[in-house]
Amino acid sequence: MAAPTSAVPDSAVPDSAAPDSAALARERSLLFGTLADIAMLFAYVAVGVWSGSLTLLAEALRGGLLILLELVVYALMRRIHRGRMAAYDYGSGKLEQFANLVVGLAMAGGAVWLAVKALGRLEAAGAAPAGSLWVAAGLAVVNLGVNAAAAWAMWLAGRDGASVIMTGQIRTRLSKLLSSAVVVGAIALSAWAPGSLASRMADLGGTLFVALVMLGVAARLWRDSLPDLLDRSLDEERQALINRALAARFEDYESLLAVRTRQSGHRVQVEIALGFDPAQPFARIAGVMAAVEAEVAALIPGAEVLVLPRPAGG
Repeated sequence: MAAPTSAVPDSAVPDSAAPDSAALARERSLLFGTLADIAMLFAYVAVGVWSGSLTLLAEALRGGLLILLELVVYALMRRIHRGRMAAYDYGSGKLEQFANLVVGLAMAGGAVWLAVKALGRLEAAGAAPAGSLWVAAGLAVVNLGVNAAAAWAMWLAGRDGASVIMTGQIRTRLSKLLSSAVVVGAIALSAWAPGSLASRMADLGGTLFVALVMLGVAARLWRDSLPDLLDRSLDEERQALINRALAARFEDYESLLAVRTRQSGHRVQVEIALGFDPAQPFARIAGVMAAVEAEVAALIPGAEVLVLPRPAGG
């Protein structure tokens, strides 16, 4: 999967466009990672229950919740690549951000449950079946390899930086790679002397590490999703900048009919309705609209500005 020669952001794909080779490569790499995660999830749950490894079950819980997000992201990526969500910008879509919020809540709850469960098992006696922990350790090594392969495939497909979705997924996959490496070490230590205090301490340490990772992921998901779910008007300072731009052009239009602003996360939208004399040439009206849009965009970098013409007094 070589790097594409053209870099077109996901949100810029025109309606009814067929995915190009770069887009298909990104889809395949994300799908490969998701299917591999699903297969490992079933294996983790089965071996975790058999071996009694709380670290393995903790990793299964964390991975299962992230799989839900991966499925949402994959569905959105396919829609974007096929021009069905041309205005979508990763991180501003309500569907994805609501999913982030829900999964973040589940992550936090799961992390607390795992921590309590791990501390409660520290004093528990008994040992897992002799070979079960070594099977669990072997499975953890397989998962480490799967995460490494998925991270490499995603990096090859998304290293051009054209897809913000892929950039986010690469970062997530790298965090999974780190977590799975720690899990391998924790389970291997548990398998070395099953039933001993050292074994229980290793399982406790691995579980608490996964719980901390889950809390970190939950905090990041909340930080990224809440601002986008809570729309608000622009602050007074930027409202004043819009007024300055309109005042600089007040002789070019007959009336100011409406100014609407909206901020969702880092996304700023400004909609201005100006009244014009219907007898004016359209070319002059269009020129004034473009000038106002450019003025506001210059004063508020990154803002999406739209000026609408209306009959004066309408």
